[in-house]
Amino acid sequence: MKTKQLVLTGLLIALVTVSTYVRIHIPLGTGGLVHIGTLTMFVIALRFGPRYGALSGGVGMALFDLFSEWVIWAPGTLIIRLLAGFLIGYIALSKQGQGENKLRNVLALIVGGVVIIVGYFIFEGVFLGTGFAAIASVPGNLTQVLIGFFALFILPSVPRLEDLES
Repeated sequence: MKTKQLVLTGLLIALVTVSTYVRIHIPLGTGGLVHIGTLTMFVIALRFGPRYGALSGGVGMALFDLFSEWVIWAPGTLIIRLLAGFLIGYIALSKQGQGENKLRNVLALIVGGVVIIVGYFIFEGVFLGTGFAAIASVPGNLTQVLIGFFALFILPSVPRLEDLES
């Protein structure tokens, strides 16, 4: 990895971590957060591709969990967000370029959103042992994903990766 790519990766991870702190606590079920970290991750994955989307989302949000009261969620967050960020970036790549095809972008966010909602439901229900009560966290995760869809409106103002790495 080149120095510029390493610096950009660190910057994007930090951006996701910090933007995850802009949040509202949801007092349902086992709790949960609605934050703009998902929006930030979605923009990064759409514009910069699967590697940056996976690393910034997975590592960035896992760091947030580790530095907050949500530490028990860090392993699940790392895996779920790595997968969602990778898939969003991968699906959004088209012949026109990264994040340039609107239909592919919408499809990418739908797939990534499903990974997030289902992933956290499984992690909470199975690994944290709440069973079917994990359904209470679905509305918060759905809201978070819907907020993330604003990435489609922000994307045109985000520079392309080639412009940042040159």
